[in-house]
Amino acid sequence: MPVHERNKFFFLLPLGSTFLLIMSFPEFNLGFLGWAALLPLFIYCAGETTDFKKAFGAGFLAGLPFFLYLYAYLALSINFVLPFVYGLLVVLISSVYSAAFYGLFALFFHLLWQKAPLYVFVPGIPSGWVLSEYLRSLGLLGHTGGYLGYSQTHYPVLLQITGTYGYWGLAFSMVLFQVLLFLLIYPFIQAKRDGKVMEKRRRALTFTSLLLLLFIGAGLVVPLFFETARKENPLRIALVQGNIPQERVLDPSYAENNFRQYLRLTEKAAAHYGELDLVVWPETVFSTSVARQFPDARYELYRLSQMTGAPILFGAMYRDEESAAEHNSILLQKPGEPLDMEERYDKIRLVPLAEYFPFPSLFDSFNMDLAPGRYTPGTEAHVFQLPDFRVGGIICFESYFSQPALDTVRQGAEHLFVLSNDAWFLDSIGLDQHAQVAAIRAAELGMGVTQVANTGYTLSYDHTGKPVVVLPPLQEGTALLETNFQTHRTLYAVWGDYFLYVCLFLLGVSFCTVGRKPG
Repeated sequence: MPVHERNKFFFLLPLGSTFLLIMSFPEFNLGFLGWAALLPLFIYCAGETTDFKKAFGAGFLAGLPFFLYLYAYLALSINFVLPFVYGLLVVLISSVYSAAFYGLFALFFHLLWQKAPLYVFVPGIPSGWVLSEYLRSLGLLGHTGGYLGYSQTHYPVLLQITGTYGYWGLAFSMVLFQVLLFLLIYPFIQAKRDGKVMEKRRRALTFTSLLLLLFIGAGLVVPLFFETARKENPLRIALVQGNIPQERVLDPSYAENNFRQYLRLTEKAAAHYGELDLVVWPETVFSTSVARQFPDARYELYRLSQMTGAPILFGAMYRDEESAAEHNSILLQKPGEPLDMEERYDKIRLVPLAEYFPFPSLFDSFNMDLAPGRYTPGTEAHVFQLPDFRVGGIICFESYFSQPALDTVRQGAEHLFVLSNDAWFLDSIGLDQHAQVAAIRAAELGMGVTQVANTGYTLSYDHTGKPVVVLPPLQEGTALLETNFQTHRTLYAVWGDYFLYVCLFLLGVSFCTVGRKPG
């Protein structure tokens, strides 16, 4: 029996992974720990006394408290409209669902360690991790919160890997590095070390080291071969953060005052910053209640755009009168032109159990300025064409996913805006988690990504994922983004999620070799 298995605390190793994962994410943000977070789980799953049930249980045990910590903020948003117990239930269901994928991955690790040759085990484990994260993003409860690579947003140099492989390459690199650590450490905590086995481990270490260096090196070098483009003259964009509490957002009686607050802040920004090329407001500033209570709202938008000489990109609830479909949308008010309701983006990826809900009538008894559970998803990305530039827009939850952001780039967008209302999350780590994923999207796509949120974070990343503008959360204010719209084409923008197919191939090879004598 390996030395470590004799320790009475051996069964707690998976919780070591839990601890390291939590420390890698907000509010601690020690992202470098993410490069070793899975190692305790690996050691446990490789134990001679570990069977398939124990491996799955260990992965589940490592994941459940991590996701409970990470998803706890979701209860805050649910509790704005439903009793407290419903918020807890959503957090629990989401956490159990996500932790189950950790369990499946741990089972896969145990299987490959016991049954597959080392040359297959080495690339197979990170491939299995990448595909488990991808599968976790699918379906009604699909979410990417807690993706291992999201812990690296404070290291822009490393984020360049995503420009080559997409986000998946970053996660692959991190898990492959931990496989290297595992192969380096594990032989020395076994009770017996056979000479032939040690020699095989040394060869595996050499193979893993070379593979890791080649993979990361290519990921960092390939973006250098793509041409960088920029505007000759910097564009001046005002970002407006109204900081309207969610209680007021939900209360129709405040609709006009909320809207006027954004009018006032924009006038103040124009007076302070001078000539502007664009003004950006957050998600759902214009609602059905605004239209009812404030009949002149659309005229005021027109007047403000005319006065500032700048188009206004803003979030709105849009109702298609013909189909009666409700959309969470982005619209553009241009100076001197009537608001074109056909030039809009309708949110494609709706928030499960909120914007999409199997029983929307449950919310009928609540008097609120939203349409929870009743939104209809859009069907395609949209690029807003302005005289000298093109911008894309996505809404809130969508920034957690590579799509539809990827489609906006392929349609010619030169900058991406994420319009959000994070007032749902109060002053929780949900604000940080959401803001950080925009850095991944920027590095993936090779273009600037700016999030404009009602209560924050309002911030902008350049094309490398480096922050260039940050407004503090929970404060009303404006920020001036001066940018040349610097962009560079990335392999990911051209080929999309091709790396998932690479991982699928490696996974297939892994299963084909299971049962052969390890070596």
